[in-house]
Amino acid sequence: MIKQLVSICLVINLSSNLYAAAGVKLVDYMLSGSGVIELLGKYGIKGSDAKQVESYLSSSLAALVSKKSLTREELADALSLLPVSGTDATVRKELQVLLDKSEGQIQKEDMVKAINNIMYLANRHGKSVIINCAECVNENLAKNGFKFTVENIKNTSTVKVLNEVLPKNPAELNTFISTHMRRLGMGDYSKVTPDVVSPSEEKSLALFLALAESGSTEQKALISSIKKVSTRNGKTNIVDSRNPQKFWKVVADDMTTQDMSGWTKTLNEVAARSEKDNVGTEEAFYRTLKEKAQGNDYLMKQYETLKAKRCFFK
Repeated sequence: MIKQLVSICLVINLSSNLYAAAGVKLVDYMLSGSGVIELLGKYGIKGSDAKQVESYLSSSLAALVSKKSLTREELADALSLLPVSGTDATVRKELQVLLDKSEGQIQKEDMVKAINNIMYLANRHGKSVIINCAECVNENLAKNGFKFTVENIKNTSTVKVLNEVLPKNPAELNTFISTHMRRLGMGDYSKVTPDVVSPSEEKSLALFLALAESGSTEQKALISSIKKVSTRNGKTNIVDSRNPQKFWKVVADDMTTQDMSGWTKTLNEVAARSEKDNVGTEEAFYRTLKEKAQGNDYLMKQYETLKAKRCFFK
């Protein structure tokens, strides 16, 4: 019994020494749910915000590697095999350098950048992950430097499109968007620059276009209303730099049928007001919301916040 205990202690000590020799790196925190929570807490990100970030990271890693539990080597291999170029290649290289940082070198900025980069690459190259702007979803996380949030989508039509229709390869996704915009009469994507639709937004745009063909009745009605606000003089362009709007991003939100109906009604009113008042979509949107909020302090505050953030117009 004593010999067995001594043997066990030797094995534990040996394992600990080997782990210590290998050194704890940022990647080790990223691959452990409790490790991420611990590191976030070290920099003042705690409670529900920390749990939210851990959830975003877990979903993103699973999208990249299709496994719930990963080793350093598996993540490194998955990242090295991504078909990246341009901005994506820069993001991957930065991530690889960050993940290799030793525990004593890790700063808050390193942790935040690494998580941002993982979410970005999962959105661009992974399966079933859609990201949104953190500033419009979680102000606390945005203040801490996080750029994105991951939408937990449960709508069956949306999940089916994400898993079975949209290409994972960014080049193929770009072609998908161009082809579908032309086929649906929604504009010419060849003329769209990254300042109008950023790489991180392309999957949301592709999802919008796919759902225009295969979405539910409520989704198609919402998409029809977005098409209306994007139409000028009988010509539709959902990514018009002269009359910019990004309402197509709302299809990436996991909305109820009631929420979708509410959005559809409001955007139809926006389209009508835009034509009646002869103003752009953004101005028509805020005029419509302000009218609806009159006499309600809570709604007026929400309107003012939304207008200040310009979530659908930047």
